[in-house]
Amino acid sequence: MNQTTLLIFFLTLIFFILKAYVKNSVFEIRLVGVIISVFIALYFINDKISFSIFLSAAGLMLIISIIEDSYSMAYLDELTGIPSRRALRENLMKLGNKYVIAMVDIDFFKKFNDKYGHDVGDDVLKLVASNLVQVTGGGKAFRYGGEEFTILFPGKSINDVIPHLESLREQVSKSGYTKKSSKAQSSKSKRGNSSQLFVTISMGVCEKTSKYKDPTDVIKGADKALYRAKKKGRNCVSK
Repeated sequence: MNQTTLLIFFLTLIFFILKAYVKNSVFEIRLVGVIISVFIALYFINDKISFSIFLSAAGLMLIISIIEDSYSMAYLDELTGIPSRRALRENLMKLGNKYVIAMVDIDFFKKFNDKYGHDVGDDVLKLVASNLVQVTGGGKAFRYGGEEFTILFPGKSINDVIPHLESLREQVSKSGYTKKSSKAQSSKSKRGNSSQLFVTISMGVCEKTSKYKDPTDVIKGADKALYRAKKKGRNCVSK
């Protein structure tokens, strides 16, 4: 290969490495691997076996990356990174005869969003989601929509999951979001240029019974329980 070709290759490689570093994306990282494999394949272009191996490796990495990226777009929530409502629907079809569904809502989120702005609101959604995925007791968290989330507990009863949900509720209430102040505000304040913001969550829980026979009914039951939790004063779990 002549120097011009090598220069173009290395500039392209550096570009994709920087892009992968900035985006912190597995897809971008795999693209770097694809470029390197293609370059090695071209280097061994006169060796049919080596050329075929490295070119096949590049193609395989590209196919895997596209499949994983397509899966993420279809089944993971773009903002929070946790499973989306489509993934929830699929998981609902796999539930057996015993399960619990919890509906989770961030308290006063609209007022919070209006006061601090959508960027801070998005960060808080990510913060809450990062706590929900840590739920114990065999639960799995999904983003239902807006500020609402769903947690599935296959093979569990309400009495089994309540302690885990109470622990999760307390964990969220103690997880502060660090909000950076503007330069004007920080210049007036001697305490620094950031402040802690806290949110709480309310939860409604329902299990499969003779009254709530299918997942849709159980979700409706959990929604009613969530409404009761809000009437109680929020930041609580209701069944």
